[in-house]
Amino acid sequence: MRNVSLVLRTIAVPLLSLGFAGAVQAATCGIMGSATASPTLYDPFNPAGLATTNVQLNLTRINGAGGQKTDIVNFYLKSNSAAADGTIIIPTSVTVEGNTAGTGYDIFYDYSQAPPIVAPTSVIPSAANKFLKIEFTGNNVASDTAVVNFQISLPANLDLNASTNLPFDAIFACSTTGGGPQTQQTGQISNAVVFPITVLSALQASYAGTALDFGEVGDKTTVDVLAAPATYTTPTANHVRVRSSGPYTVALTSQNGYKMTFPGGNLATPTHVLNYSLKFLGQTRTAASPTFTTVTCQRAGVPAAEADMLPVVATLKEGGQGKLVSPTYSDQLTVTVTPLLSGAPSQQNCPAL
Repeated sequence: MRNVSLVLRTIAVPLLSLGFAGAVQAATCGIMGSATASPTLYDPFNPAGLATTNVQLNLTRINGAGGQKTDIVNFYLKSNSAAADGTIIIPTSVTVEGNTAGTGYDIFYDYSQAPPIVAPTSVIPSAANKFLKIEFTGNNVASDTAVVNFQISLPANLDLNASTNLPFDAIFACSTTGGGPQTQQTGQISNAVVFPITVLSALQASYAGTALDFGEVGDKTTVDVLAAPATYTTPTANHVRVRSSGPYTVALTSQNGYKMTFPGGNLATPTHVLNYSLKFLGQTRTAASPTFTTVTCQRAGVPAAEADMLPVVATLKEGGQGKLVSPTYSDQLTVTVTPLLSGAPSQQNCPAL
């Protein structure tokens, strides 16, 4: 038995929205937002990554009572893990009745990167201290909205979960005037900015190891073979290797129903076949029990170091003595690995099976 083949499929779901989290409304400096953008797909296995996509974010002030209003907001973005490190988010322009600073700077910070100084709100962005600054003017309708245009780039091989959007945390400092003394506030809002970037449920799969080969058994009886199972069992190092951004299913079929035969052999003729068993993902399949139950696996991860290793182990069940002489007895296995959306039920830790 020498052939293991893989069939791969991918799926994607587009997203149509973006927002500055509504949780900001509860802050002293009330801002809420919505945006327009063309849905964009990110395949973590594409060596080109996501070169550039443009997003327009509309920010609206929520003014308080007695003339209270937000006058300055400073903010930058980061992820809640190192999975998005290397992302670039550049505000290219801001349209607002007021003043801005920080356009042209990458305001995304890697997870462990030293953050910029955003407070007090009088701080000015610079190449060494990158963030976006928006200064509103007056307490009128024309001063209540800011339109921010972003350019976003993602490098290849980010270990992002398959999802229909890409959220980032916002770390901010802001101040209000009117309705009493000026107040200032700093804080961090989880998943405050959600970009319409669909991270595809994608995967890469391959067979790693040697041919599942039992060697020459023409002079061995079935008693010989069954008495030395370790001798006629293939190495556990042979495996299917999977990298994935989301969960996936694994299915297995045998061309000959877990029987090896020679070219032109008749599977119904005992002297034309050699029976074997196959252990894969906790299931042992034989000619008497050939149906493999499809398994749903947890997300493997995108980095090569996180790949799932799924051992494939075959054990011979018959000797070749008394069989029709042929230099080649073989079977072909087909392993089908299919990516799934992140909410798929009944996910298992497949390397542990």
